[in-house]
Amino acid sequence: MSARVILCGLLIVALAGGEVAAAAAQRSVSEAASQAAASLAGEVRVVADSDTNSLLIMTAPGNFERVRAILDDLDRATPQVLIKVLIAEVTHDRTVDLGVEFSVLNLPNVTDDSVAFTDFGVASATQGLIFRGVGDDALATIRALEIEGKLEILSRPYILASDNQQATITVGDEVPFVTNTRTTETGQTINTIQYQDIGIILNVTPHINPDGLVIMDVNPEISAVTDSTVPISESLSATVINKRSASTRVAVRDGQTIVIGGLMEDRKTQGVRKVPILGDIPLLGALFRRTVTDKVKTELLIFLTPHVAPEPDMLRAMSDDEMTGVHIVPGAVEPGAFDGHMRGMGLGRGQPTGLEGAESIELLELPLPGSELQPPAGAAVDALPVRPGQAGRGGRGRPDR
Repeated sequence: MSARVILCGLLIVALAGGEVAAAAAQRSVSEAASQAAASLAGEVRVVADSDTNSLLIMTAPGNFERVRAILDDLDRATPQVLIKVLIAEVTHDRTVDLGVEFSVLNLPNVTDDSVAFTDFGVASATQGLIFRGVGDDALATIRALEIEGKLEILSRPYILASDNQQATITVGDEVPFVTNTRTTETGQTINTIQYQDIGIILNVTPHINPDGLVIMDVNPEISAVTDSTVPISESLSATVINKRSASTRVAVRDGQTIVIGGLMEDRKTQGVRKVPILGDIPLLGALFRRTVTDKVKTELLIFLTPHVAPEPDMLRAMSDDEMTGVHIVPGAVEPGAFDGHMRGMGLGRGQPTGLEGAESIELLELPLPGSELQPPAGAAVDALPVRPGQAGRGGRGRPDR
């Protein structure tokens, strides 16, 4: 992207182009630039144009170097975090106590880079929400649970979030609920339907520290529709929703894994056990079969692993790492279809842009009106465009997986 300046003033600074343009980021850059420019000598004007992702500053020529230093400090891409999430459900029984007691408390002592075990004040009988960093033992823990046949992986979503921006993962269904019922004059019943997300909802807001520590505001919510109903009017009953939620803040180093557990649920299932053949005999078969009610306690575990990408170029390396672990089922797609898709995704990358060697900021000094050197009428001055990813703060990505 390039900027065209048709202005006369003391000094015009054009900061243009980039892949990280965002209106909110432009406002923050404009405010920060205005505060920094307050210390400059003489009259200073700062104008931000979010449409062209440009920042224009008019000031005295003596502030040239100071302005360059200010813009160098402001012209940075917003770091992003690729958050890998693994949501698993563990079954507890009397034979072996798995789940959070096995995967967290019985792990060897973690290093100082991980967060220590924390209890959020929930009564011990309810197994309140807890979390701890698991480091390199996360994979071994999951495999141990799978070997015991007590773990089921529900989802493995990845999500990309910008620094201080909330990201949401939803694994479930949109369930319709009747919120209102009315009867017309002709006797026709009209129901008002409202959809609600039911399942696993995880809201994560990352905060990146310069020392590599990632602080995440985590809000997990697990909901399910029950068979119970509550009457809210003479002709309408509302379905009861079983909901488990928590809100916490955790800190973990870049690339390390933290596990959140303690979200327990008791499930009752009924089954029929019978003697083969004899249990199917009419009337007499009741003597050879019985109904059994099983009570199972399940626990939800959420594994979070943040990977910080200070520059957008680092995201491609992360994607390449993930592609090395992808296995395509034979016959699932036409031969060469996947390779053709990836080639199409790469079209336009690596082509000459004419920006090689361009400065990230171009300062254009124009004379004062009334001076001896006046620009020709209608003259236009082109500011050199910046390299992609250098201008402004902003940019956000969210892979859907």
